[in-house]
Amino acid sequence: MDIRNVTIRKFRTEDANRVSNIIKSNLVEENNKDYPEAALKLAYDQFTPKYVLTLSNNNKMYVAVEDGAIVGTACLDHDVITNVYVDFQYDGKGIDEMLVNLMVEIADNFGLRPVKLVTTNTLRKRYERLGFDLVEEVEIVEFGKQIIMEKYLD
Repeated sequence: MDIRNVTIRKFRTEDANRVSNIIKSNLVEENNKDYPEAALKLAYDQFTPKYVLTLSNNNKMYVAVEDGAIVGTACLDHDVITNVYVDFQYDGKGIDEMLVNLMVEIADNFGLRPVKLVTTNTLRKRYERLGFDLVEEVEIVEFGKQIIMEKYLD
């Protein structure tokens, strides 16, 4: 895979099933390192295609696409980047970085400073390399520990 072949576009209604599958796959394969089983089950059950559509209606949601296939997604909820997920076949290829950088650019264009990012402890260092700093670790009863980071924009 050549990252130059990956484009990012706004989420479309017909993307809901694929985005739901990418998120659920991440919950099972990646997030199990950071969250208790009950929290993962709750999140897994929540991220249906219908819920993804609700997210897309309430946030700025984008997808990364290669050769017509969706390989990643991210949301911007006001000044908070959430739901950054990439298909495992494409992990470590820079797609999450592309998505996060676009969300930062959009936030910057709207004058939203600083921009925050919600992530897991496993991915914290990855986002530190993109200029995000740890703000706090929040324990949410239903979902476990959330890592809140932020980046100040020029």
